Amino acid sequence: MFKLSAKRISLLLLLGIIAGSITVTNASAMDKYKRRTLTRLETRDKKVTATSKLVDQTFDKVGIQNLNALIQNSANPDDPVILPVGDTQVHTLSRATTVYDGKKKVVLPRGSIVRGRKFPSRNQFSFIVESLTKRNQKKVFHAIGTKTSRLLFTLDTKNKTKTPLYTKNTAFAHQGTNNLPDLHEKNLQSYFDGDRRGNPFLTITADNYLNYYTNYLTNSNKTDFSKFSKSVKIKKFTRSRTVYTYYLAKPIKTFGTKRVRVGHKTLYRLKVSLGHVFRCYDNYNLDPGSYRITVNVGSKKFYVQLGYLADVYAETLSNNVTDIPADPVAGQAYVQSLQK
Repeated sequence: MFKLSAKRISLLLLLGIIAGSITVTNASAMDKYKRRTLTRLETRDKKVTATSKLVDQTFDKVGIQNLNALIQNSANPDDPVILPVGDTQVHTLSRATTVYDGKKKVVLPRGSIVRGRKFPSRNQFSFIVESLTKRNQKKVFHAIGTKTSRLLFTLDTKNKTKTPLYTKNTAFAHQGTNNLPDLHEKNLQSYFDGDRRGNPFLTITADNYLNYYTNYLTNSNKTDFSKFSKSVKIKKFTRSRTVYTYYLAKPIKTFGTKRVRVGHKTLYRLKVSLGHVFRCYDNYNLDPGSYRITVNVGSKKFYVQLGYLADVYAETLSNNVTDIPADPVAGQAYVQSLQK
């Protein structure tokens, strides 16, 4: 056991204060460093080069109609090894069906429209809550809660629970596939693999509403998918290879909607098209990551992650060495087939 003199105690206290100050400074410096790093990545990405032009022009030829195809990891939708990406298939329920999240359950009525994917090996269907009709969303939120974005139901082995493709062509879906995958808002941190938590996103519901989520992350850092900042009915929709045009019942000022006359009605036009292809990087060591494609939604910019095949082709066009689990030749053939 030893005793400290008053002088030594004072010295240790001073060192503690200095150490504490260093810790705070370093934490602040890390935030500034991260912002500087991201700004540097953004500046480099915005510099137009012959290579970046080639990549953008190549993917622009694919068109917004094939955006869902660009996010797939395999050309075979039934590939047993590589699961489908993006929950792009749209189905209807042939009968009232119990859906669940753990022990909590609710029954969705016959004819309900669900967007998701089948897992035949597990006899399950997984679907996205935010794409349900507003009425069915309320059922889910009341019975199961608002924290989960994905629910399941069991595919009856006797085939009593049939899930035929939803064949109507609407603002939500076209020939059994949703028109738009969920879009994540593009921001400075989108140049990192891991985008910011609570990043705004946009989705279209089965009853043709455009929902824009910005405040679904609560003060306690939990998700609440019953909260959206904008929900506007889509009154009319036109679909071309390169542009989707939504005619909304109300304007969304932050999206730059344009007031137009459609017949005897005043609606608000919103155009959606593909934009710039950009790369993201590891949040910690800045290793080059996968590619993302910008989706222009009016005056706002969103993005989706490219699937393996499109990703490996973007890598090849950029003259980069790739470790993506896809064949570059197959990637090229796949993307070029979407340009026709």
